[in-house]
Amino acid sequence: MLKELKVRDLALVAESRVRFGPGLNLLTGETGSGKSLIVDALGLTLGARGGADQVRHGAARATVEGTFESGGSALVLERELGKRSSARIDGRSANPAQLRELGRNLVAVHGQHEHHALLDNETQTDLLDGYAGARELRGAVTAAHAAWTQTVRALSELEAMRSRGHREQEYLRWQLDELKQAGLRPGEDKELGAERAAVRYAAKLAELGNDSLAALHEDPIARAAAAMRSAAELDPRLAPQAARLSALDEEAADVAAELRRYVEALDSDPGRLEAIESRLALLDAIKRKHGGSLEAAIEEQGRLERQVGATEDLDGAVAAAERERGKARADLESAAGRLTKARVEGARRMQKAVAAELDGLRLEGARFAVELLPRPEIAPEGAEVVEMMLSANPGEPLAPLARVASGGELARLMLAIKTVGADADRLPTLVFDEVDAGIGGEAAIQVGLRLKALGTKRQVLVVTHLAQIASFADHHLVVEKSPGADGRNVVSVRELSSDEERAAELARMMSGGVTPKALARARELLDEARRKN
Repeated sequence: MLKELKVRDLALVAESRVRFGPGLNLLTGETGSGKSLIVDALGLTLGARGGADQVRHGAARATVEGTFESGGSALVLERELGKRSSARIDGRSANPAQLRELGRNLVAVHGQHEHHALLDNETQTDLLDGYAGARELRGAVTAAHAAWTQTVRALSELEAMRSRGHREQEYLRWQLDELKQAGLRPGEDKELGAERAAVRYAAKLAELGNDSLAALHEDPIARAAAAMRSAAELDPRLAPQAARLSALDEEAADVAAELRRYVEALDSDPGRLEAIESRLALLDAIKRKHGGSLEAAIEEQGRLERQVGATEDLDGAVAAAERERGKARADLESAAGRLTKARVEGARRMQKAVAAELDGLRLEGARFAVELLPRPEIAPEGAEVVEMMLSANPGEPLAPLARVASGGELARLMLAIKTVGADADRLPTLVFDEVDAGIGGEAAIQVGLRLKALGTKRQVLVVTHLAQIASFADHHLVVEKSPGADGRNVVSVRELSSDEERAAELARMMSGGVTPKALARARELLDEARRKN
């Protein structure tokens, strides 16, 4: 849910902080007051395209910040526009694509003058799946499609191998023999590298080791420990020191023994150094050929063993792969069939439910249909794609939305779909800009009722110029334009906190002025809206 929107130096907005609440949030204001600027600012936080031309004249940059409640915690999306634009998510650097990815799960914006997601067949398919409760079935199709694709790929590889014949098999065996003969062992290159250093400097290491042994042989610590033990017998207060020196004596003896074994094991044989260098050169050559590391080469050896094993009986392997592919295909077709059945039933119910909404939204005589267009091949999304159809006027044939729906019709159709599918809709916030285009009177009241009902299930933000719709608001926000300190107009937003303020705004919306008659009608609208809730 959108909690707050902060805007600074964006177009005509010098600085504004808008708080939103649950339910139905209405944005009203005089024509040209800047209502759409607030929707534009929200769009920027959600990754919409923006540029330096949107920065308020005289300012270096514009900033917008949206705070959302998501998963029980706050999520802050920020955008800065100017010579250098930037984006942040919870204070961490991001890019507009990442904002858009998050925004898809936060807000759906439906406006008359923008590209509508509803025109996209994939979006229509997703809307139907949500309405039909078929998202789990669609997930099963996606999984089955991935499994089938994997079996197709495995079969293709085996068939290609068989077609390449003995030459390919011999090449694979040659690669495998080379790796087997090398006798690879994880970590061997690192061990040999350490041993090479020891052999290369064996003489110097032996000299230094013997010097250390000679110094330890003089046993100064042993003499000191013996003297201190004798002293402790005379004065018990020296017992701790005697114990510590005894421990040092034991430790020195252990070090001397280990050092002696090390010196004795040193090998300065040039032949050993040559063998190490030769082995490391072989390992380096293998690593270069097989992935850059000894571990990658060992993994490649395992892959080759499996592949060569499969070539021992290619006909049998191909036959087994064909059976796996057939089973996976049957599973895919079964899953797609269940999804298709759910979509057919969902489309029937959606057509009926949306049709019942259209008359009240002043689309009398309009017809709505949901068609399922078969795909050439089953896709991860199913065996068909959804095409929503509309006939806006009696006597006109049904046609795809993208061809026949005007902006106002599209906004009201989306409202109808969102209303009937509110329980299945996953997005917490819906924005409708100009949903009231071309309507008034009772139709506007019906639109208001539906928006109010939608607000009981989701947060809804609506830009409207109709008082009938505004009367249903849970939170009524007024966008105002006024002269700033520098004489330029600035846009500000405030929430109306009392019925009198709301009545005055509704009166202005109806008559352009706050007259006694308009006020009386505004109060009637508010009372009617409460009774209809």
